Amino acid sequence: MSGRPQRADARRNRERILEAAFEAFAADGRLVPLDDIARRAGVGAGTVYRHFPTKEALFQAVVTERIERIVDEAEALVDAEEPGEALYGYLMWVVERAMFNHALCDALAADLGTLDARGTDERFTSALGEMLRRAQAAGAVRPDVDVQDVRSLMVGAMVMERRRRPEGGPGRMTALACDALRPVTKDDETGSRERNERGCEVCGKPLAAAPTGRPARFCGPACRQKAHRRRKTA
Repeated sequence: MSGRPQRADARRNRERILEAAFEAFAADGRLVPLDDIARRAGVGAGTVYRHFPTKEALFQAVVTERIERIVDEAEALVDAEEPGEALYGYLMWVVERAMFNHALCDALAADLGTLDARGTDERFTSALGEMLRRAQAAGAVRPDVDVQDVRSLMVGAMVMERRRRPEGGPGRMTALACDALRPVTKDDETGSRERNERGCEVCGKPLAAAPTGRPARFCGPACRQKAHRRRKTA
């Protein structure tokens, strides 16, 4: 009986440490000192080290679950009916989900092979790479792009969205970044005008004029994901 309260206390301390670490890493990235995390959690530094022997171990514990959700979504879209729309919609969704979280930005930007024992980085790269190959085969992405280019572009879009979000519209910087991946055709300008007049294919809201690349079909990442899921269900 005497051991049960100690185990309960240990679990509570671990949860407090993880919550404090998530807030600290989200705000400041992985450079935040462990002592600061201990203060946020209201525990001593020794308590943090008993649960997580290194800061990298704590960082991994904090981001793994959230990164796995991002990876699961990529794997679910690998066989999407429209590979190009799936890839661009996924990039928009990831940026919106992670752009204000420095921990997720760090994790998505880095090679987690030496950090992640569950192979999450390998799964992410594999799924994103397959999405890219299918999008290229469908003519939706220029052929000289590789998966590391896409990862770098995605993380760059997160930074740009954070900087421009107060002045610019949601998703604008990501859309501009995605345009760098698209093969430009002569019909883009005419098609963009016609589609903007029709509005979003899901909710009907007006579409912002596409400055470059192919015209938009959806007003934002939420409608884009809804459309993908509807096609998959059908």
